[in-house]
Amino acid sequence: MTDLALLLATALVLGAVHSFAPDHLAAVSIFVTRRPGWRGALGLGARWGLGHSVVIVTWGSALAISGATLPDRFTSYAERLVGLTLIVLGVLALWRAHRLHGHWHTHNGVRHWHVHSHQSAGERAGAPHPEAHRHEHGAMLGIGMLHGLAGTGALVVALPVAASATASRAVLFLAAFGLGTIGAMALFGAAAGWLMRGASRVSSLVHRGAIAAAGLVSIAVGAWWLAAGGA
Repeated sequence: MTDLALLLATALVLGAVHSFAPDHLAAVSIFVTRRPGWRGALGLGARWGLGHSVVIVTWGSALAISGATLPDRFTSYAERLVGLTLIVLGVLALWRAHRLHGHWHTHNGVRHWHVHSHQSAGERAGAPHPEAHRHEHGAMLGIGMLHGLAGTGALVVALPVAASATASRAVLFLAAFGLGTIGAMALFGAAAGWLMRGASRVSSLVHRGAIAAAGLVSIAVGAWWLAAGGA
């Protein structure tokens, strides 16, 4: 294996591993609870990874070419914003879990389990309005970009500079890192969506519990990030 191939393979693995940071999983999990089912959840995970990767590639390439570095204060502010965002998402998830209800419905002689919220009566879980689709995708892209600026996401832009002697290799490293992140988070989203779909089919109580658990985890991780950003 050539040096370049080894560098790119390393970047892919590092990108995949980096995507499983607790704050990343917490954010994606919250949105997956709104879209039970692996297909939609896979897209949400990929959107988060895309947003994260766009920032990493853009900022990292600029830093690699210019030789500049991100100020510590900038990273601290980004970490606090991530923490606040996760707390807000967690609170909204707890509220949605409280409003969620389920019932059996017979259609053409076949019984189906319907889950709906009083906030959007008549809307089936897993099939939100097309406008909600666009909002979710936009939010996931934005949150992924925010994560790209904070914590280890901001630190990783320095890795190619240290690992590569040329700016062009640094850019390739960042691109491969981004692909690894997108792929791994898409797979996580699909797995989480499949599990959430299963929870929604058991009972409304189990479904509500899964959403509430995701909300509590998001709040806990967000509080940790706020504390870390202020340290």
